[in-house]
Amino acid sequence: MEQTLKAGQVSSPGYTPVVGLKEKIGYGLGDTAGNFVYTSALLLLGFFYTEIYGLNPTTVASIFLFVRIIDAITDPIMGAIVDRTNTRWGKYRPYLLFLSVPYAVSSVLVFTVPDLGPQAKVIYAYVTYSVLMVLFTATNIPYGAMTGVMTSNPEERASINSTRFMFATGGGLLITSIALPMTEILADNPADGYRNAMTIMAVLSVALFLFCFSTTKERVQPVKAEKTSFISDLSIILKNDQFLWVALATIVMVTTQTVKNTMQMYYITAYVENAAAMTALFLSIWMVGGMIGAQMATKVLDRMCKKQAYITLLFVCAAMSAVSYIAGNNNIALIMAIQFLVGFFNQMIAPIWFTFTADATDYGELKFRRRIDGLSVSFTIFSLKIGLSVGGAIAMALLGSYGYVSGGTEQSPEAISGILTVFSIVPAIGFLLTALVVSQFKMNSKTIAETADKLKQIRAKEA
Repeated sequence: MEQTLKAGQVSSPGYTPVVGLKEKIGYGLGDTAGNFVYTSALLLLGFFYTEIYGLNPTTVASIFLFVRIIDAITDPIMGAIVDRTNTRWGKYRPYLLFLSVPYAVSSVLVFTVPDLGPQAKVIYAYVTYSVLMVLFTATNIPYGAMTGVMTSNPEERASINSTRFMFATGGGLLITSIALPMTEILADNPADGYRNAMTIMAVLSVALFLFCFSTTKERVQPVKAEKTSFISDLSIILKNDQFLWVALATIVMVTTQTVKNTMQMYYITAYVENAAAMTALFLSIWMVGGMIGAQMATKVLDRMCKKQAYITLLFVCAAMSAVSYIAGNNNIALIMAIQFLVGFFNQMIAPIWFTFTADATDYGELKFRRRIDGLSVSFTIFSLKIGLSVGGAIAMALLGSYGYVSGGTEQSPEAISGILTVFSIVPAIGFLLTALVVSQFKMNSKTIAETADKLKQIRAKEA
């Protein structure tokens, strides 16, 4: 008979640890810290580079594509490193402790406009953004892998990730509702305003990372296996067909989300009167919807198979995105309502999506008798960054193809029409393509539970 421990109690093999509320909150606040940078890069960086930093869309597209792909290549290496890390603090938590400060400093440097010539400024953008993304890798991969070792219970993992993504979206909300307005309050010019606002958020991120480190525990011990090389671990990943489907779904979904999110600042500026006053509200209401949606994910899973829930939400996101095309620019209430619903359903996907990585890792552990959380999460982050790079490049390249001109100048009717198309129709198609990929998963609520139960039995025997 399955035994359940009290919240926070360290498990033995075969037990199902229940993670307490304080630990879930502590873990979630780690993603709040991470999302100060992630959301800033996703929502603000393209706009910052074209309108504040002074780069043209083509150059920004090149930076996004180059930096994010190069950074993505480092993910498997980082995954292999963390899988082989063993300290008195655990395998994954130490990275939050030691890298939080460098990560925070690099985020400030990215949003700093240096007093350099045009070519030197481009080089500065490449270098600082590259460093930031490498540090994002070095903190986010071990952070993401912690879900798999905090508990072996699939339902608890879903609950942890639901709390995590609620707090992650909360980090984005702080950026849109506080940091973005602070860019105008903290300085007389936008360049200094962005730098000062990001400095405040960077200091707060360090405090939250340290709180996450101090409140979380690594409990799950993997099925015993002989020591293996990076190449053999990589071969296990590549032979895990369910993990490859998860990775492909991640690439397509994140590409889609990045196109839409990159275009938000351009959309509100072009299509809403008094855009300067409405921007923070527009972005924040999306975050509020996301926070509520992330927390509601477990309610959906109580009533629907995980795979079917994922596909259904993708169809809803496609419909919501398409509706934006006909909203017009005078119906502010409708625009805000759609924005809230897009955030609500889009972020409801996030906890469901991320638990599939741990589920695919369980599948691989049962099949190959080797648990590699770090490398698995690194490939998920690799897939995410490929989506970020491709999505950001697509958004900026399409923006340039419609004749968009940097520097806050008046845009042509073709450019304004292009902004609407890229913001609404392109993401709608992307969400439908993601649903097609997810339909190929063998994993559903039943098979996931069966795999988890078999692994518990194996761990109990080995103990």
